[in-house]
Amino acid sequence: MNILLVRVDDRFIHGQILESWIPHLQAQSVIVVNDALACDHFQKTIMSMAIPERIMLRIVSLSQAHCMAENEEPDEKRTLVIVSSIKDAYALYAGGFGFPKLNIGNNKSTECSKQLSYSVWVDEEDLMLLKKLMDNGVEVSLQSVPRERFIDMKSILDMVAS
Repeated sequence: MNILLVRVDDRFIHGQILESWIPHLQAQSVIVVNDALACDHFQKTIMSMAIPERIMLRIVSLSQAHCMAENEEPDEKRTLVIVSSIKDAYALYAGGFGFPKLNIGNNKSTECSKQLSYSVWVDEEDLMLLKKLMDNGVEVSLQSVPRERFIDMKSILDMVAS
């Protein structure tokens, strides 16, 4: 697979994906990785109706994504992968689904989280997982849409870590 970017965004398929990220990346394929969504036929149908027909959409569980990484024949389709959390992004990577770039576009707040941007909140576990990904060579950034300023997570990690 030609994974261009993994994006953390619990809204999955929405305007920013359709109008900004897919055209910017010239994506030909979108893979949504989420255990609950993979089992929800109704939501899968709605999302498939939102994606243009020229874009291949797959909605899979984490375990299915790991199998894809192991068993899928080489595919040069330019692919955007969407997960709902930093924890899922790390689980995807740790399970053998390698990727070069992680974009954090929307990460929900929790009781113990810190705000990094308008739509990105992280807790201590998120920061630890992001550091592990960066230590493995994954480029991690914060950016809602491509036209916004690119923020390299390395440049702000020390400021947010306590």
